[in-house]
Amino acid sequence: MKNILAILVLAILAASIPAAAQYSPTLLTGQPTKTTFIPLANNANAILVEPVTPDPVRSRIAVLVTHPERINNFNYFTGHALAKYGYRAMMLNDYMPETSYYDLIAPVAAAIKALRAIPGVEKVILVGHSTGGAQLTAYQDVAENGPAACQGADRVYKCDGKGLDNLPKADGLILFDANTGTPDRTAGLNPAIDEFHPRQVDPDLDMFSPKNGFDPTTLRATYSDDFLKKFFAAKVAKANRIIDEALRRLEFINKGQGDYKDDEPFIVAGGALTINGARAELADVRLLAKTHNPHPLLKADGTEPVQIIPRITVEKPSPDAEDMLFRTTYEVTVRHYLSTQALRVTPDYRITPDNMLGVVWRSTPNSVPGSIQGIHVPTLILAGTCSIHLVVLEISYDNSPAKDKEYVGVEGATHFFSACGAEYGDPFKRAFDFADKWITKPGRF
Repeated sequence: MKNILAILVLAILAASIPAAAQYSPTLLTGQPTKTTFIPLANNANAILVEPVTPDPVRSRIAVLVTHPERINNFNYFTGHALAKYGYRAMMLNDYMPETSYYDLIAPVAAAIKALRAIPGVEKVILVGHSTGGAQLTAYQDVAENGPAACQGADRVYKCDGKGLDNLPKADGLILFDANTGTPDRTAGLNPAIDEFHPRQVDPDLDMFSPKNGFDPTTLRATYSDDFLKKFFAAKVAKANRIIDEALRRLEFINKGQGDYKDDEPFIVAGGALTINGARAELADVRLLAKTHNPHPLLKADGTEPVQIIPRITVEKPSPDAEDMLFRTTYEVTVRHYLSTQALRVTPDYRITPDNMLGVVWRSTPNSVPGSIQGIHVPTLILAGTCSIHLVVLEISYDNSPAKDKEYVGVEGATHFFSACGAEYGDPFKRAFDFADKWITKPGRF
C-alpha cells in the first residue's frame, strides 16, 4: 500500500498531537551550546541556545522559533539544530489565551526586541515549522505593513489595530515544511456531515464510501471528476455557511444580545482541529501530487536538479476511516473561529494534482500563502517531499513578493525532516546544511 496514510499518519503526527511538532527523531552533532532562560513581557518567556564559543559569522545572526497552541517550544528541533551550526536560537513560549489569532503577535514582538538587545546580535530570522509558519508569517506581515495588513476588505475578522504599529521587523524568514494554517483546516472540513445532526452523513458526499471511490481496506481512493466536483462545491458551501453563522452570532454578541457577554461556544461538526479530516488529497494521491513549476530538489545522492518535484507516498498503518469521519469536530468560540479558522473560498475552489484554487488567501491571518504576500525580507521555503505541504508551500512561494526568495524540495523528508525510507539517506542534514548555506551567503544578511 504505497501511500495514503503514511501521509495521514505523518499528518496526524504533525498536527493532531501539537506538542509533537516540536520534536524530531533526528539529531545533529555540532558545536557545544549553552542555554539561558529569558523572561519576556506579554505572558511569554523563552530560552536562548547559543554556542559556547561564538562563531564569528553566525553568532551575529539570531533565529526565533515558536509554535502556537500554548505548547512547550523549548525543545523545538529547528532551534536546537541551528544552534549547533553556530547561530543564536531563541525558542518562545507564550501563555496568551489565544481567544483571537491576533493574541499571538505581542509575544513575538517581545522576543524580537529581546534578541536585538543581546550584544553582538545584528540580524533576526524567523524560523517557522508546522503551524509556527503561519504564526510567524502573520507577525511579519503586520510588522512590515502595520495594522492595515489585518484590516483589509478580504479579512473575515479584522484586527482592532491596538498595539500593532511600529512592531520590530525580522530580517529574514525560513519556513521548514510549514503547515499553511487555515487552508489545511478548510481542506479537512467534511461536507458530508450535517452541522446540526453530526451523525447524519450525506452518502453522495461521503469521501469514505466505496461507492464514491474509497477503498476501506487500503484507505486509498480514486475519485471520479464528478464526485470531486460535487465534493468541493459542497465544501465551499459549508465553509462559507459556517463563517456566516459565526458572523451572525458575533453581531449578537457585539450588540449585547448574545447568550454570553463577550464570546460564546462554537462547534463545527465535521471540522478538523488537525490537518487530517475529510481531505480528498490524502486518500486520492493523484491530488497535490507534484509542484506546478520546476524547483531545486535536494536529492539523497547529493545532486540538486531543478525539476517538477513529485510528492513521495509511502506505506504506513493508519487510523480507521470511521474514526476520522466521526471524530473530526472543532469545539472553540465564535471569536476564535472567526480569527483563526475562517477562510473564504470561492465557487471555483478545488484541489488538483498540482494546485489548490479558489481560496481567498488573505481572508484569515492564519494563512502562509496569504500573510506572505506582505513580506519582503529574504525568504527560504523548504518542503519535505514525503509531506502533504509540498504544493501549498509552492503557492506560498508564488505569492511572495520578496526579491530574494527560494523554494526547495528535500527528497525523502517527512514533516520533521527524518527520512521516509532508508534510500533517502539523511534529509535532516541536507535541509539544515542548505539553510546554513543560504543564511551565510555573502551579502544576504
